[in-house]
Amino acid sequence: MHFSYIDSIYNLIILGVHVFVQLTAAVLIYIKHHEPHNRSWRYIFAFFIISTIASVGEIIMMTHNTVPLDYYKILHPTIIIPGFYIFMLLLCYIIEIIHPRWLNFKRAAVLFLPSAVLALYVMYYVYIGEITNIYSISRLTTEITTPNVLARILFISMYIPYAIMMIVMRFKWKKPRIQKYIDVLVLYVVLMGASYIFSRGLQTFEGYIIHELLYLLITITILYTEHYERLHIPLESVRTYYQQPDVLDNTMITVNVVAHNLRELMNDPNIWQDPELTADKVVKLVGTNRTYIQHAARLLGFDNLSDMVHRRRIDYICECLRKDPNANIQDLFWDAGYRSRATAWRHFTQIVGRTPTEFIARNTTPPRQSDINN
Repeated sequence: MHFSYIDSIYNLIILGVHVFVQLTAAVLIYIKHHEPHNRSWRYIFAFFIISTIASVGEIIMMTHNTVPLDYYKILHPTIIIPGFYIFMLLLCYIIEIIHPRWLNFKRAAVLFLPSAVLALYVMYYVYIGEITNIYSISRLTTEITTPNVLARILFISMYIPYAIMMIVMRFKWKKPRIQKYIDVLVLYVVLMGASYIFSRGLQTFEGYIIHELLYLLITITILYTEHYERLHIPLESVRTYYQQPDVLDNTMITVNVVAHNLRELMNDPNIWQDPELTADKVVKLVGTNRTYIQHAARLLGFDNLSDMVHRRRIDYICECLRKDPNANIQDLFWDAGYRSRATAWRHFTQIVGRTPTEFIARNTTPPRQSDINN
């Protein structure tokens, strides 16, 4: 079923809600993740912003047509081309999460080249004024062999290889840290590509409703993933790398022995990278009590046990940033055992004496000649 005049009213309402949701999502993403060395937020921010602009454009087109049905042209270039590249931004976002920093300029150029060639081919027919306006599936079938219609069909078919590439990529590379949410995103994107063809491409009202519902679901999933799950690790059972002695004789345990055992314990990254690590767990793993643990931490040169754990984590983050200044700082926080970006940022600043951004800038800026001479 194609659009009717009443459907057009509903369509305007849906577009208005769509604009509000996408603009709100863009603002939330910007507030949460606009660090200079985090690239994934840029793709998804652009996705929400351009999606908002495209929807505003649809509203303008609909409200300025004297005959409402003139707007509903099947496979029209002004609809299918912007929609395809909005889809590509979402694809780039998922690639960046699965394999950070893989999508450099050269790979992006290769990725976009096939669709760009077809898009230019379609726009050529628009420019010379030979584009065929199609209002029904029967007319599409009749005109399918004409060059400008065939070019549009080939362009819209590019969804298929890109969707297959995304699915293959998900299982080819190492499993992302938020596996179940990436699986959901990939499924949504594939379904969104299909629903876009039926809604915007073939202009069916049912496909339009399905597409908008999928858009809402993927927006909610992305916001949940970015604001919560990417800095969260599920609860784990108590680790048993170091077993508590069956019999504990505190009179035979000295602070030096506890300090030695604590140092050995903290040499294991699986301990201090555990986001659920607590003082009670350390007490059980070392086989002592809280008093001895705190004394042992101070004997090792730390203010307390918490200071020891945080310094281990921050040292790890600094080492990773020295090796790769372009590393995703949020993922490093996650790897180090932090579940809260704010907590990680605060401890980093307190221990290092500068923010992660300042630390990266300092370690990527070549030293001045005066500093070398000194």
